[in-house]
Amino acid sequence: MTATVSVDLYKLMHWLNARKLTPDHVLDLTGIKLDLGAGEAGGRLALPEPELRRLAAALDIAPAQLAPGAGRTPAAIFQSRAETEATRRAVRRDGIHFYNYYSLPAPSGHIAPVILDILCPADRLPQLNNGHLEPAITVNIGPGDIHGRWGTEITELNWAVLRANRSAGHEWIIGDSYLEPSYRPHSYSLAGDESARIISYTAKSNLHALLTLANDWPDGSYDRFVADWSAGDQAAMLGIAMARRAYGPRALAAAADVPRDAVERCLAGDRDALDTAALRRVGALLGVDHRLLLPPEPLHDEIGKTWCTIERGIASVREFGGYRAASMAGAPQLPDLVGLYLAVDREERAPLDLFDHGASHFLVTRGTPTAWWTEPDGTVREQPLVPDDSLWVAPCVAHGFSGAGALIKLGNGEGYGYLEHLELNHTVHREATLRRARRDRADWGYEPAT
Repeated sequence: MTATVSVDLYKLMHWLNARKLTPDHVLDLTGIKLDLGAGEAGGRLALPEPELRRLAAALDIAPAQLAPGAGRTPAAIFQSRAETEATRRAVRRDGIHFYNYYSLPAPSGHIAPVILDILCPADRLPQLNNGHLEPAITVNIGPGDIHGRWGTEITELNWAVLRANRSAGHEWIIGDSYLEPSYRPHSYSLAGDESARIISYTAKSNLHALLTLANDWPDGSYDRFVADWSAGDQAAMLGIAMARRAYGPRALAAAADVPRDAVERCLAGDRDALDTAALRRVGALLGVDHRLLLPPEPLHDEIGKTWCTIERGIASVREFGGYRAASMAGAPQLPDLVGLYLAVDREERAPLDLFDHGASHFLVTRGTPTAWWTEPDGTVREQPLVPDDSLWVAPCVAHGFSGAGALIKLGNGEGYGYLEHLELNHTVHREATLRRARRDRADWGYEPAT
């Protein structure tokens, strides 16, 4: 018996439009008669598996690119302390029980933070891992201090203590935090006899999609790609944009009304050669967002870490609506990684006064706050919380907290972050485009065969 599979109608319509194929063309190519108005609830169309393979071949895509997603995203997901404890799994390294891992909640297919019990003893140098593409934000959540290691040699840069907070009055700011770049080997051990944990959010990498495609490039092409980007940030971007638009330094300087020697110095790595006004003119001429031509201003040490001490967190404390907030490590080179400490102390039902354009992960660290959020049907959900309970909240969902307690909030921009912000900033007729794109099943204006 032939299996029947579901096809996402919105994805199917996108690919039909992108390939400029009508249902009549599909019928001619595959013998499949598409009834695009007969989809199931949720925008799905049932097809026999052999027909799906023929349809995908006609569209020149993999069948998986027509597969439905995981379903409608929930407004929020609550996970109790006991449910988190049930996710525990042991990790061995260097011949010992090195960590216990615990997973926090997220929808299927999404990345979620993990909690780690640090078990490597203080008298043992922790063996390094191999690093990974995804950057991360890591926070000591105590109660003890932790040694972090980031290199084979032992120096101040790659061997340091992530402290737990023991200062009275700001206990809700519970530890040091830091950002870790791609492929930085790292490891942790206890810094004393006291037990300790971290929460770590290994976030998506904005390079992942590009590097996945580049795995299929010829070796010579990839070597050239790496070499061009190794010229330096601003110089690389300007050189790539000039080559794409067929401009040399002389022609670019004349057309953009900037000095030729300034263009040449910029290409040689002089970050001060072209001011912002000049870069605006160059960007307009090359059809490039001039912000991509500005030299970046990263905040990291020589091996790529960005650190936030307990003292800096305390110094950042500010009122935010009905909350007190404090910063964790953050930096412009990793704009999607967000960490905050939140403290709440109000007895009345919480107004839904928190709202984020990215998904948010919360871990309760103190007290017994109550979470409130709006469900898709408009009802307001109430959830009492205790320490080590956790919550995932979807983008653009109104939520809030009441009672007395403290939480960690983490975000990574998954599905809607820095790259999308750049694109949305330039989208023509933005509102109309976004309204049309949601669950779009309109064709591109053909007439059926007679």
